[in-house]
Amino acid sequence: MKRRNVILPIALVSMVVSACNTVDRIRGTSEPDMTAVVAPGLQDGQLAVPADYRSWPVFLTDIQKTDAKQIRDIYINEVGHATDQGDDFPAGTLSVMEIWKPVMNADGTPEIDANGKMSKDELSLVFLMGKSEGAEELVDPALRNGDWIYAGYQADGVTPGGPDASACRSCHLPEAGNDFVFRYDEYFAKR
Repeated sequence: MKRRNVILPIALVSMVVSACNTVDRIRGTSEPDMTAVVAPGLQDGQLAVPADYRSWPVFLTDIQKTDAKQIRDIYINEVGHATDQGDDFPAGTLSVMEIWKPVMNADGTPEIDANGKMSKDELSLVFLMGKSEGAEELVDPALRNGDWIYAGYQADGVTPGGPDASACRSCHLPEAGNDFVFRYDEYFAKR
């Protein structure tokens, strides 16, 4: 039994190192960025904001949420970007969604430009959605979103912020047919 307990941590370390090496090959760097890795067994709140996520492929940008007074930009790592349309995103996929406050009029309504769009003012929140192998088993069955896990931060990318993960899970549940990912079809149509 002791032997089994020693093997499991070694196997987990091996998987994380392997994932780091894969990310390094994709990025062409020799230094691993542990924050870009979605390791097996992570839980909600355990994803860190990668420093270089804005250099990743764009999932979608300038998503206008006028009713919520938000503009959203979403980035996806290379693991997720390599997914073929019709397939579920693989373990290791990580997406980062920025929530921007729009420029506001004096009366508290969003300022709308000639194209009918809001303009970004300041970054408000940063949300992460990552696929961690085995994560589904760690979640209440009524809120399972496959192996997706969630984390939210203030604009600094460090201070926790936004609704808790159960709100994210509830919101994404209706998207089960699209691997629990909003705008799945739109992403592949524009990619």
